[in-house]
Amino acid sequence: MGVLLLAMALLPFFLSAWQWRRAEARTAALAAYDAAARRAPVPVLSLPAEHLPQGERVSLAGPVVGAPAWLDNVTLNERHGALLLYPVRLADHSIILVAPGWVETGRPIALPPLPAALTGRWVGVPRHFTLPGAVAGSSGRVDALDAHELSRRLGGVVRPGVVALDAAPAPLATWSPRPPYDPSRHAGYALQWLLMGGCLMAAGFYRLRRRA
Repeated sequence: MGVLLLAMALLPFFLSAWQWRRAEARTAALAAYDAAARRAPVPVLSLPAEHLPQGERVSLAGPVVGAPAWLDNVTLNERHGALLLYPVRLADHSIILVAPGWVETGRPIALPPLPAALTGRWVGVPRHFTLPGAVAGSSGRVDALDAHELSRRLGGVVRPGVVALDAAPAPLATWSPRPPYDPSRHAGYALQWLLMGGCLMAAGFYRLRRRA
């Protein structure tokens, strides 16, 4: 029994190391995201059309083409609401989604125009769990964004992600796309697994000593 407990103790130690590595990775990702905020914006046209957004600050300009979309179930400060998305056509004819801001659920607003020059953080499209019957589309109120439909409707390559503007035009609220990571949670899990492994190891040695 003591040998079995000692063998079982290896799993919590492995899980503790895994959670600790996750905490370190989350901490590094948040540090990189915050560091990018201090850098000057890069023209989005200087990046390849297939470039994946990494939280960098970008600048762009272009006309709004087509109807906007309201992406539902996007939270801000633990409040539920929708993120407004405008499709903007760039000089190379590609399409990029610009998120001027966020509005709380149930609050009607008039659509604000976009400034001529746009600067913001380029991030991934917010993703969340959707139930059967959820609406996927490229305009109007949607639960999930359909980039293929948007490309077909507007006739152009749709760049991945969205550009969240640094300052939202009234009456929208500025949406912060900072990753919702909590490294301390993973560190806490690592400590819990470490303590469990220590308890199993102590119990295993105790059993072995009693048998000796």
